Amino acid sequence: MPFYGPEPFDSAEATYVWTGVGSPGFFRITVKGHARKFSSGFKIVRDPHWVGGLAFDVTGWTGPLAEPPATTPYTVSDTFHGSFHPEVVVIGSNKREVVRVKEIPFTSEEEVHKALGSA
Repeated sequence: MPFYGPEPFDSAEATYVWTGVGSPGFFRITVKGHARKFSSGFKIVRDPHWVGGLAFDVTGWTGPLAEPPATTPYTVSDTFHGSFHPEVVVIGSNKREVVRVKEIPFTSEEEVHKALGSA
């Protein structure tokens, strides 16, 4: 039976898209890692209990556990609206990492997709 919880990660990136004066932009968080085989449903969730900035938890479903333990690569991205912070914290089962946030202006949807690497 699978269980839901924190997942390990190898690297994390954070980008903030400025959407205009007087309006909040949004963060794009991307995490890459290797989780135990038979893991799925990877998500990045804003940590509501973190004090002093922004923190994001890397979570997913794992199971059934196979022997011998093997891993499978994954990548997950998500966006979060909010005010700019120069750094965010990404929390996984194997570490907490402070990630410097890259900033890009919103000029057009095409330019944002190109800058985020999703076009």
